[in-house]
Order: sequence, then C-alpha cells, then structure tokens
Amino acid sequence: MTYMLTTLMLSLALVMTFFIIIVNYQYTENTKKTLKANNRLIIDILNQGQINNIDKFIKNSYKNNEIRVTYIDENGKVLSDSQLDISKMDNHNNREEIINSRENGYAYVIRNSASTNSDTMYFATSFNNGYVIRSAIKMNMITGFEGKYINYYIVVTIIAIAMSFVFSSKLSMGLVKPIKDLEFITSRIAAGELDRRVNICSQGEIGQLGETFNNMAEKLQFTINDSVDKQNKLEAILKSMDSGVIAVDKNFKVIMINPCAEKIFGINQDIIGKNLLDHIRNFEFEDIFRNTINDYGEIKILWPKERDLRIKTADINNGKKLIGTVAVVQDVTDIRKLENMRSQFVANVSHELKTPLTSIKGFAETLRYVEDEKNKERFLDIINDEAERLTRLIDDILVLSDIENNKEKNEESVDINRLIEDICYLVKNSADGKDIKIIISGEKIPCVLGDKDKFKQMLINLVDNAIKYTESGGSVTIGTELKGNKYIIWVQDTGVGIPKEHIDRLFERFYRVDKARSRAQGGTGLGLAIVKHIVLGLNGTINVESEVGKGSKFIVTIPMKGMD
Repeated sequence: MTYMLTTLMLSLALVMTFFIIIVNYQYTENTKKTLKANNRLIIDILNQGQINNIDKFIKNSYKNNEIRVTYIDENGKVLSDSQLDISKMDNHNNREEIINSRENGYAYVIRNSASTNSDTMYFATSFNNGYVIRSAIKMNMITGFEGKYINYYIVVTIIAIAMSFVFSSKLSMGLVKPIKDLEFITSRIAAGELDRRVNICSQGEIGQLGETFNNMAEKLQFTINDSVDKQNKLEAILKSMDSGVIAVDKNFKVIMINPCAEKIFGINQDIIGKNLLDHIRNFEFEDIFRNTINDYGEIKILWPKERDLRIKTADINNGKKLIGTVAVVQDVTDIRKLENMRSQFVANVSHELKTPLTSIKGFAETLRYVEDEKNKERFLDIINDEAERLTRLIDDILVLSDIENNKEKNEESVDINRLIEDICYLVKNSADGKDIKIIISGEKIPCVLGDKDKFKQMLINLVDNAIKYTESGGSVTIGTELKGNKYIIWVQDTGVGIPKEHIDRLFERFYRVDKARSRAQGGTGLGLAIVKHIVLGLNGTINVESEVGKGSKFIVTIPMKGMD
C-alpha cells in the first residue's frame, strides 16, 4: 500500500510538472509565431513601396503596443524603432538574431536587451539583401503558468491520497494474489507474449475479471495480429511506390515517410517524430503543406538534385477531427523536359516549314504580274527548289518520328562492308560532280544483326554531309575497324571543318553551324539528329573530331553484343 501511495504521489507531481512545462512551452511558441507573422506583415507592406516615412509608420502602428518593432538596414544601422529613439541606438550588426537571420532567412533568440536592460524574446526576418525586420517582446509580458493552478493541483493531490488510504485499507489478502497474477500476465502480454492467459481459480468478481481479461486478451491478440498484417502490407505498398509519400501531424511532426520521398529530398536518417520543415527547407513546399485547399501544386528543388515535383496534399481525419496532412510527391522532371523538347520541336518545325512556304507563296503571287519569260522561269525554278526543300524537310521529320516511335526492331543479317560499297555507288554522281574522291579504308568486319535500312540511312546521312561540306578536289573516307567486342565505322572528310563551340550541339534538331550554307546545300538540319537516334537505338555512341579548314571525322562505335 505504501508503494501504491508513493507511486500515486510521484505520478501526480510529474503530471503537474509536465503540465507547467507544456503550458509555458505553448505560450512561448504562440508568441514566437505571433512575432514571425508580425514580421511577415511588415515586410509585405514595405515591399509594396507605398510607405513614404517608414519610421513614422512603424511608430504609429505599434504605439502603445507590447511588441517592439525595429527596422535595420544591411549595414546594421537602425532605420526605425517603435519604442526607442534611433539616434541613441548603436549598430546592430553584432546582434545574434541579426547575424543568424541573414544566414538562415530568420532567427529566434531570447537574450538580455542592451537597449532596455530586460530579458527579451526576439524574432528577426531578413529580406531585400540584408535588411532586417525584428519584432521583440519582453519575457515578463509573456503570460505563463498561473499560480492558481498550483493550489488546484495540491487540493486534487490531497484528495487523491486520502481516497487511496481508504481504498487500500479495504483490500484483503484474498485479493492480493489474483491481482498479482493478473499483473504478471498483463506484463507478459505487454512484452509481446500474446498467448498468455490467466488461470481462473476463484469465483465471484475476481473470477469474472479473470474471464473477462482472457476474452480481452484473445481479442487483443487477434486485433494486434491483424494490425501488424495490415501494417506490413501498407509498408510493402509504400516501399514499392515510385511516388513519394509523406504524412505529418498538425505540428509538422513526421508520422510516415516512404523510401521514394527520402530519395527525392536526400534524407538519409530516421526523421519519424521530427519536424519535417527542419529537414526539407523549401518555402514553396511549406506553403503547399500549409494551404488549406487540397490540390496539386508544383515546385522546383535544387538539392540534392534539381527536380520538378508535383505535390498533392490531403487532410488526415480521425472522425471529424483533423490530425494531420498527407502529401504524394511525384518527380515530373523528365515529363517537363519532354514537354519542353516537344514544344521546342514544334516551334522549330513550324519555323522551318514556314520559310519555304513563304518563299513559294511570295514568288507564286509575283508570277501573276511578271510577263518576262526569263524571270518567270527563274521564279518557277525558285518555287521548285523550295518545294523540293519542303519535301526533304517533311521526309526527314517523318523518318525521325518513325525512328523515335518504332519500338519493334527489324533484325536481319547486315553485311557492313557490302553496305558501304553500295552507298559509295549511290553517292558517286554527287561526289564526281564536285571532283571528290570516295575512299574505303579499314578492315573487314563480320556480318551483324540489325535493321539494314537504318544502317543505310545512318551511313548515307554521314557520307552525304561529308560530300556537301568538302570543297572540290577533296576526299571522303569511309573506314571500319573491329576493336574487341565493338565495331567502329568512321566517315572522314577534308572539308571546311567545324568550330569547337558548335560540336556539342551538332546533333540537336534543326541546329546548323552555317545556316546560309546549309540551306544552300539543301540541308534540313535533321540529318545528324537522325544519325544520333539510329546510333542510340543500336546501343552505340557517336563522336566528332574536327579542325577548321582541315576537315571532320564522325566516329560511330557499336557493341557487337547489342546486336545479339
């Protein structure tokens, strides 16, 4: 009985202590939030730029207010203070809250004020490259735990002790052993031995208690096993999701976070029970969580990796009571990149198509008013050339689209050496027209599996480019080499060469080093883009070596195993 009374008294004392601590903590946190909100309100007003006299505005707005507001510039000079004469105030750059706010965006400090000589709570917020708004309140103004509650709990404690004495005195030795057995079995069940049961040896209320306890233990075992099973299934589902899931309570304490979310935000430690915003510092992310409207929002994060994220939030309710928020985070970085690429491609296609169409339309309209046969013929030739260029452009777009969308691989045995010979025969007329020599070099390589048409398209584009940009009297060399489990095909010319600053962008769609010359040669700007997609489809790589005035060399490397 003495043990029971001692335990009861200690419990009541702990309850009182915790209550005092919690109440004081809540008062402090509420004051902190008030100061933070006050800073944000002032900053928003200042950013609107409609205040002519800031010092007068602050003094009038916070006249007879327990909150003291100070406005400090980037050099530490006090520009305004709601309670003190700024001419008598020294530089504030050495204040702890000022230093920390410029480093972290905001800072919270409790210290003794040099200006008022009193313990003060400060909340400073940095904005506009070093300017600081600081709100402060004296600690004696913060209403903490009131003394009347102490008297109340003392009375409750005395009454509880008196009742414990009365109750304990009525306990008989006959009740002690069954209760002890019940206590022991309860401790074993609490330790995880859910199959433990009470041996019922007595009748009456104690026997009914034991029976009731065993029934409860049965239901508890079933409920816990069922909960564990559901929890395991839920964890398995969350771990297998390719979207991040984060659940927090009303104070932003993490309830649950899955591995995908941890990976997205670079979290490598256990943050269950910790404040989420201490580990994910992003104002946009915080705003989405604080938004009462459950809807999709998109943000961009820069760490640990630049990503575009789509976030959907929803309330977590226990009945009608709101207990937290859950967010589903999707990484849409690749989707956004594809959308941008698609948009850019459409814009480029539109531009490229408009150019020949504009020429065709313009010269066609001009023909109505031209009577000179010579000029008519010249205009008709231009229209025909532009129509042919338009046709080539559309053909290249269709080829590129087919390469990108055709997932099925048409594999057949391809004799690379024979294919090179056929291509040389196809381009012979254009090469002879410019007095360009076609040279086949290198070693014989065995037949490989692949799409013969795509191989042919790739080589024709490379050789045709080499002929176009090689001056009369030059040469174009097509070479092959077998190196380990890879085979190499290269096309080298003695043409004009490519400046280094253009090499990295050569394979972009519609990119031209010399736009005027490219169009004059009949180029569409898609040839090398087609080549690159074909090479990537073969699991290969393409590299460029070039020197202005000496020529260029395109090197295609394809693994043999990629064709198996």
